[in-house]
Amino acid sequence: MLSRKRQKKYLSKKEKKWLLQLHVFSESGDPEAIHQLRLNVKKVKAFVQMMKACSDKRIAKDLGPLKKMFRQAGKIRDAGNSVKLLNQFQGVPAEYRERQERLGTEAANVFKKNAEGYRKKGKKAVRRLQADLHAVRSQCIKDWYASRLIKISVLLTASGDVLHEARKRIKELLYVQGLLPKELVAEIGLDKDYLDKLQDAIGNWHDMAVIVAIYAGREGADSQAMVRECSRREGIVRELAGDFYFKAHLI
Repeated sequence: MLSRKRQKKYLSKKEKKWLLQLHVFSESGDPEAIHQLRLNVKKVKAFVQMMKACSDKRIAKDLGPLKKMFRQAGKIRDAGNSVKLLNQFQGVPAEYRERQERLGTEAANVFKKNAEGYRKKGKKAVRRLQADLHAVRSQCIKDWYASRLIKISVLLTASGDVLHEARKRIKELLYVQGLLPKELVAEIGLDKDYLDKLQDAIGNWHDMAVIVAIYAGREGADSQAMVRECSRREGIVRELAGDFYFKAHLI
């Protein structure tokens, strides 16, 4: 059983963390603060996905006020990642990097401008979530994990955005484990190291795929090197994803 008290404690902890990072980024513009903010909101979102299956599906509506902040933080993160990747290729025109830097700066300015609104709406979202919590049976959580693993197995056979969706689902499983009692985690029996390695590989591939989609074929872009690197990263994903359902469980 996952108690209501344990759930409230978990949500309060995540709220304190993302509120702190919201303040840090507003004051310093530190990109690590955006990463940590998004990470803690993702953990709340994963929790809500599990609760939709095991409690009240209306609980997802409580998360609404956090979504705008999360999306804007994602724009900052995406622009920063693009700059890092473009810097790995020789001959990429400076204007490409400058464009991504400009997008990142613009997104950061919008984020800072709306920071106080994000804080108020985010706190309201957490209050609503906590008010709607109920104790959850262990069996329902086990069933949720089982159904998610089957869904991920299917998603991993696809490509593009569908493959990236598999990563989101894997991360949900990993995030929710941080909330569960140790005994329940042991009963579910997932290989956390394998799942983390796979989701990281998918993330590395997807970042490169985005760069290829935007810049490959443009004048001055090192298109062949970009495509080769993207293919190499996808190959790593495919190798790891083979026999996913069996690899995902501890033997």
